[in-house]
Amino acid sequence: MSMMGEMKFFLGFEIKQLREGTFINQAKYLQDMLKRFKMTELKGVATPMVTKCHLALDPNGKEVDQKVYRSMIGSLLYLCASRPDIVLSVGVCASPSKKRNKAPVDEIEEEFEQTRPSKLTARQQSSQRQKTPAVRGKNIHVSVKNMQYLEYKEIRDLNPYLTPRNNRVTDKRFHNKTQEEIFYEVYVPFKKGVAPQHAIDTGKMAASKYFAEAYAMCGEFGLYPIMELTKDYDVGLIHQFYATVHFDSDEAKTFRWMSHERLLESNLAKFGSALGYPRLPGVDENGWRCHDSSFLNQGKVYRETIGPKGGNLDELHLYEVDLMANSFAKKGTGEKLDVMDYIYNEMWSCVMEKKLPAYAPYIMKLIEDTWIDSCQTSLIHSIPLNITMHEVKVLRTKRHNSPIEDVPPMDEKPPSWASKLARRMRQIFCLTAAVNHRQYQQHAEAKKSRVRQKSIMRALEVEVSPPGSEENITPEAEWVSQHGVPLPPDGLEIESPPHTPPYPGAPSDLPPGWANADPWGV
Repeated sequence: MSMMGEMKFFLGFEIKQLREGTFINQAKYLQDMLKRFKMTELKGVATPMVTKCHLALDPNGKEVDQKVYRSMIGSLLYLCASRPDIVLSVGVCASPSKKRNKAPVDEIEEEFEQTRPSKLTARQQSSQRQKTPAVRGKNIHVSVKNMQYLEYKEIRDLNPYLTPRNNRVTDKRFHNKTQEEIFYEVYVPFKKGVAPQHAIDTGKMAASKYFAEAYAMCGEFGLYPIMELTKDYDVGLIHQFYATVHFDSDEAKTFRWMSHERLLESNLAKFGSALGYPRLPGVDENGWRCHDSSFLNQGKVYRETIGPKGGNLDELHLYEVDLMANSFAKKGTGEKLDVMDYIYNEMWSCVMEKKLPAYAPYIMKLIEDTWIDSCQTSLIHSIPLNITMHEVKVLRTKRHNSPIEDVPPMDEKPPSWASKLARRMRQIFCLTAAVNHRQYQQHAEAKKSRVRQKSIMRALEVEVSPPGSEENITPEAEWVSQHGVPLPPDGLEIESPPHTPPYPGAPSDLPPGWANADPWGV
């Protein structure tokens, strides 16, 4: 074995020996098997076989070659050594029978299709599994969470309460299996449970000048009842409502849902009465609407009452923009807002688009009132509840930039910032004078050095260049005006501390206070 090198193939197994370990697969064996049974062109499927599959002998079916069938089963059994995921399906197809017809062979072909190696990446394979596959004309179940909008909407538009309750559903809180799947797959995974919502302390709002305009608009649009309504709620009941509710298309806008194990029914008029908004006859008699058409303090009120949502609370979405725009357009007209129409349409949107459940306090109020009318007893005394508090919120004001004060006249006492600025300027100017003086000293010393060098060279009888400017040293004031850093204008008068020489022999013509200068403003 050592002379033949490292083992790579053995009895149909491809062997790879790496540092991480030894790995085996049967990819080549599988390709040869597909070619042997002429199945290389078959389309792959995501699952080994249809779920709950039961094979039975079809007396009228067409018989197949027993030898070919057994060869298929044997090949798949050997493949199970590296593919344990197909063991169950192969065992079903290998069940004993004297005669074989075409149906079991179809299942075997599906098995070969599923086991064939795929050239797609892992991400593409995962994406394909989420699509709705079709196997031999049979639909494979797709999770409601992965359904597209139109497919999910078609399911929710069907009225499940026109048929008797499905007895195979073990959870009696649901009318059929689809409702149970929607409950656990769509609504239970929400981390927040429901959209955050609060009642508003209208007393504090009325007493605040900051919210005076918003409070007046709320009164004009008739929002006080819903702003002051407080109702504790059970998140589980709210999720059950959204998972089971069905909206009828009648004029009364009837809707039915399951609460605990009981089917309840209501309509928009009863819902409005529960919230303090009785419906009046006529389309336009209940106020202006936003869902029929496609700024900051008023938005806070809507977000806590009729427009709750999660995520970025400063963003406005879809009909919230129309709601805000119409609020300011209808301001001063005396027209009311059709609160119930807005809530009804937003509830429908939450159901059809699988959004975070909204209006938990209002729906809890509806469930309790409908439960009492149906059962003649209180909901809280009928079933155990996990209560979440519906708290009252005091709207907070935001800080705004105050207008800039005018600069006081020069004859008045300057503000504190002017004194600080003068001190910093004094420090900079004094430092500038010191730098100019040091630079002039270096300039004068360089000229004196050149004069000394020429004197030494003459004494040694070395040829020296003609005399230059080194014989004439420019006065300091003239040199600084030509080459130094500009100083402050003469008219600027800044108080400075008493003059104290920084070191023995310091020049006497330095500006007073230069030694106390701090270039960093410390």
